[in-house]
Amino acid sequence: MKKKAIFAVGFCGVFLSAFLLFTTAILAQNHPSVIVLLVPQLTREDIHMIYKSTAVPLLKQASIGELNIRTAISLKDIHNITTISAGARAAGNEWSRYAYRSGEKRAELVPLYYLHTGEVLHSLRNGTILLPYIPVLMESNERRNTGAIPGLLGETLEQHGVGRAIIGNSDTGSKPSRLGGLLTMNRKGITPQGWIGEETLIHTSLFPGGRKTDYSFLTYHIQNWKAEGNGLIVAELGDLERLARHKNSLGTKRYMELRQQVVKEIVTFVGELALKRENNQRILLLSASLPDSDIADKKRMAPVMLWENGENGGVLTSGTTRQPGLAANIDIAPSILAWLKVPLPSAMKGQPLMVDHTFSHEWFWETAEAIDYIYATRPAVLYPYVGVTIAVIVLSVLILFFGERNEQIRRMLSYVLLFVLLIPFFLLLLPLLPGSPSPVIIALLLSTIGMGISLMLYRLPFAVCFLGIGLVSWLPPLLDGFIGGELIRRSYLGYDPVIGARYYGIGNEYMGVLLGGSMLSVAMSGELCKKNAARYVPLLLIGICLVIVLYMAWPRGGSKAGGILVFLAVLLYGIPVFSGSVWRKRYIVALLVTLVAVAGLFFVVNYQMAGEQQSHIGRAFIEVMTGNWPEIGRIMERKLTMNWRLILASIWSKLFIVSLLVCLLFIYYKNEQVRNVTRQYPYFTAGIKTISFGALIALLLNDSGIIAASLAMLYALIPLLYRMMGTKK
Repeated sequence: MKKKAIFAVGFCGVFLSAFLLFTTAILAQNHPSVIVLLVPQLTREDIHMIYKSTAVPLLKQASIGELNIRTAISLKDIHNITTISAGARAAGNEWSRYAYRSGEKRAELVPLYYLHTGEVLHSLRNGTILLPYIPVLMESNERRNTGAIPGLLGETLEQHGVGRAIIGNSDTGSKPSRLGGLLTMNRKGITPQGWIGEETLIHTSLFPGGRKTDYSFLTYHIQNWKAEGNGLIVAELGDLERLARHKNSLGTKRYMELRQQVVKEIVTFVGELALKRENNQRILLLSASLPDSDIADKKRMAPVMLWENGENGGVLTSGTTRQPGLAANIDIAPSILAWLKVPLPSAMKGQPLMVDHTFSHEWFWETAEAIDYIYATRPAVLYPYVGVTIAVIVLSVLILFFGERNEQIRRMLSYVLLFVLLIPFFLLLLPLLPGSPSPVIIALLLSTIGMGISLMLYRLPFAVCFLGIGLVSWLPPLLDGFIGGELIRRSYLGYDPVIGARYYGIGNEYMGVLLGGSMLSVAMSGELCKKNAARYVPLLLIGICLVIVLYMAWPRGGSKAGGILVFLAVLLYGIPVFSGSVWRKRYIVALLVTLVAVAGLFFVVNYQMAGEQQSHIGRAFIEVMTGNWPEIGRIMERKLTMNWRLILASIWSKLFIVSLLVCLLFIYYKNEQVRNVTRQYPYFTAGIKTISFGALIALLLNDSGIIAASLAMLYALIPLLYRMMGTKK
C-alpha cells in the first residue's frame, strides 16, 4: 500500500510538472515579445553593402528605415540610448555606461548602489543588473529640464508585469560600456536579469583588442529567456565599437575588411534568431551611434530594421515623421510598448513605428541617399543665395545714394533683384530634376534660367511684373503642400529631417515665402485695378489668408501653429490697411473675437483627431487641455532658445538686419523719394506695411521666426528698391 501511494504521488508529480512545462511553453509562445539588437557604430552603408549580396536574403524580408538620433545634447551614443529609453529627447551621462551584474562585483555592488542611491537592496537575485549611478542620470535631465524620464520604458513594462533581460556589452579594454541596460532598467536602474560582463565575450588574437562577442552564448540565453516568457530582450553587440577603437592602427583596406566581417556576423546572428522567430515575436535591429567619420561627412541618420510576422519588405515610418523610410529615436520605446500591448505613458513623446508596403527597398536606398546629399550640400546652396541677396541689397543702396547717373549698372542690378526674388520658386522646382546635381551645377542652372526670365520680366510694367513674381512665389508651394508636400520636403528651402526640427508640413522658410508672396500679389492686384480695388482687395485678402490658414491648420498639410497665428494677425491688420478704413474699437474687438474663435476651432479639430493623424499642434493642445504646464513651458523655452540662437549666429539674421537698416536709411535719407513711390502706389505701400507687420509677428511667434521674417521682408524691400532704381519711365 505504501509503495502504491509513493508511486501515485510520483506519477502525479511528473504529470503536473509536464503539464506546467507544456502550459508555460504554450503561453510563452503566444505571448508577444520583442528582441532589440543594439549595434553601436552601425551605418546604413554597412547594411546596404551586405544587402546587395545575394548570400544574405534575410535582409530583404525586413522592413527598413532610418532614425533621426537627435537628443537633448548631441548625437553621442549615451544621449541617444537615454533618449530611446525615455521616449523623449534626453540627456545622457557618462556614468550610465557603468552597469554591473550582481555576481560581477560580488559583495561590492550592493554597498556601491547604496552609496550612490541611498537605498538598501535587501534581496538581490543572482543575475540582476544594477546601474548604481542612476541618480546622476536623473539629475542630468532635471537640470536641463528635458522632461525626459530615463528608464521609463523598463519602468512601464515592470508595472504591467512584462519580463525584461539584457545581454552583451561594448566594453573596450578595461573600460566598461553597457548601454543596453538603459532600455531594460526601471527608474531605479534595476534590470531583473542579464549577462553584461566578460562572460559574453570570447578571447581571440585574430581581432583588434583580443575580444569579440560570443554569439553562441547570446543565442543560448536569448532562447531560454524567450521560453521563460520575457517580453523584452535587449542584446548589445559591441564589436563595431571595439573595432573602431583600433581604426587608427589599421590600414584603411584592412579596417574595411574587418568591418564587413563583423557586419556579416551580426546579420548571420540576426538570421538565426529570425528563423526561430515564433508568432507575436519581433526582432528590431538598430544602431546605437554613428562613426565620427559619418557625422563629419553629414551622414547623421542611423539604420533600423524590423522583422515581424505578416508581409515581408516595406519601409518604416511613424506618426512623428509621417515620411516613409524615416522615424525618430523617440519612437522606439512607444513601438515596443505597443507591440507588447502596454499603454503608452504621457511622458513619451514618440509614436509607434508603422510599416508602409507601398514603397520598395530600392526606393528607400535612393531616398535616403538623396536626404543625406541635400543635408550635406544645403549650406553650399543657401549661403551663397543669402550672401548674394545681401550684396545686391547693399549695392543697390549704394547706387541709389552715390551712383544715380550710372544707368547701365542700375539696369543690371534691376535684373539681379528680380532674379533674387525668383530663387525660392526655382528651389521648389529643383527636386524635379533627375539625379543629384552639385551646388556648382545648381548655381549655373539657376543663374542662366533666372536671369533669362528676369530679362523678360523687366520689360513688363511694375505692377504686372511683381504680381507674377508674387503668384509664382506662394501658389506653387501651397498647391504642393495640399497634395502632399513632395517638393517642399526635398527642397533646399524645405525642412530638414536630419536635424529633426520638423518632418512634415511647411517650415519657416516657405512660410516666409508664402507670407511675402501672397501679400505682394494682393498689393499688385490692387495697383492693376485701382478703380474697383477698394471693394475686392479686402475680399481677396480674406480669401487668400483663410486658404493659407486652412492649409497651416490641416494636420496633413502645413501643420504650423505659428503660421496660423501669423496669417490671422496679417488678416486682422491688413483689412483696414488695404481698405483705407479707420481703425475703430468696435471693429477691432469684433475681428479679434472672430479670429480667436477661428484659431481655437482649428486647434480643437486637430485635437479631436486620432493619435497617429494628429500633428504636433494637436499634441501641444493636449498638453494645454490636460494642464501639463511644465511641458508647455519646455516647448516655449525650446522655441525661444532656438530663435535667439539663430538671431545671434544665423546668416538669416544678417539678411534681416540688412533689410531693417535699409528701411531705416530710406525713411531718414530718402524720405521724399519714398513718399513719391507711396503716393504713386498706395496698394503697394499697404502691402509693404502688411508684410512688415507679418514678418514681425513671425519673428515673435516661431522658433525659427528670423528665417521666415527675413524671407518675407524681401518681398517688400526688393520691389521698393527695384522701383526706386528703375531706369524706365
